[in-house]
Amino acid sequence: MAESGGLVERLKGKAKQVAGSVLGDQRLRREGQLHEQKADAAEEAARLEAQADQERAAADLAAREREITIEEQRLAAEVSTEVCEARIERDRRSEEQRVEREHAEHAAALERERRAREAAIAADERRAARERAAKMSEATALEREANHARQTAETLDDATPDV
Repeated sequence: MAESGGLVERLKGKAKQVAGSVLGDQRLRREGQLHEQKADAAEEAARLEAQADQERAAADLAAREREITIEEQRLAAEVSTEVCEARIERDRRSEEQRVEREHAEHAAALERERRAREAAIAADERRAARERAAKMSEATALEREANHARQTAETLDDATPDV
């Protein structure tokens, strides 16, 4: 949800900046910049949240490893045969591998999400650049049309006799 909010803020920011530039409205341009800063802050928050998720996963891994160690100690105290110790070690390795797989899958999912976000941002930036170019072209055409109308008015004014 924060991603789409950041995307919306970025699009609003780009639009306001373009409009401010076209209209010469510095306040509107600044609003656009603020929207983009808000989008940057949202992206930074998402990045920090992902980092916190990774750190939580690492803490979970450490806690699980401690739990496994405690279980190993308890079983070793109850039964000290080589068969039990071999089973404990096998279970510990199996659990570590499972946790490592889960961590790797989580990290891969975060990376896919980051890449998707970056691709969306890049697409938005390209779309904003195209829109800006179209608006600039439209503004240039309007300026030419206004100049032509002004020249026509001056010509008509010069051609009209003063009464």
